[in-house]
Amino acid sequence: MSGDRAVLLAGLICSRLCHDVVGPAGAIANGLELCADPEMVESALGVMRSTSDQLNRRLSFYRRAYGTGSGLTWDEAHELTQHYVEGGRHEIAWSLIPAEAASPGEEGGHAKLVMNMVLCALSSLPAGGLCSVTAGIGPVVSVEGTLGDVDAMMLALASPDAMPDDLGPREVQPHLTGLLANDLGGSLMAVLDGADRLSITFRN
Repeated sequence: MSGDRAVLLAGLICSRLCHDVVGPAGAIANGLELCADPEMVESALGVMRSTSDQLNRRLSFYRRAYGTGSGLTWDEAHELTQHYVEGGRHEIAWSLIPAEAASPGEEGGHAKLVMNMVLCALSSLPAGGLCSVTAGIGPVVSVEGTLGDVDAMMLALASPDAMPDDLGPREVQPHLTGLLANDLGGSLMAVLDGADRLSITFRN
């Protein structure tokens, strides 16, 4: 990847992160303003507690999903992923067996990849649904539910270097995920099974 492309990718990821945390952060700020009304203090504190918890869970997930992957274990990736979707429209069914997903010593990079695969999969279910994490010939992330438009995502996962000129923060995740797979010496394949099921598989 060229230097210009790398800078673009980094900028779009930063923009995506800001978009995902600005909502909860704004809700906390609104809660503080409501505390000026004595009758609203209890309600406002409740909103701020739940929102700050959501914000903390998101940031904890992103810190590992977008970090180096050093020291990341499958158990931690599983826990962070479960907490990430908690209270939302998606559910996680995690039955991945570590020995089937990566060789010893490769755990961190592969666990990080799976977390990013989950982000791609969840984005294909705008109305919510089930996301399953298993292992076949490699880690597999599947979703079931009412799928959105997934054509561009499937193409980006398979050919992450092919970034369109109008690439935006909402479309950058599959490109990053595909590049992570390439860095691990493999590639990603996304397959539709009917109108309501999508599977993303990592292959060495």
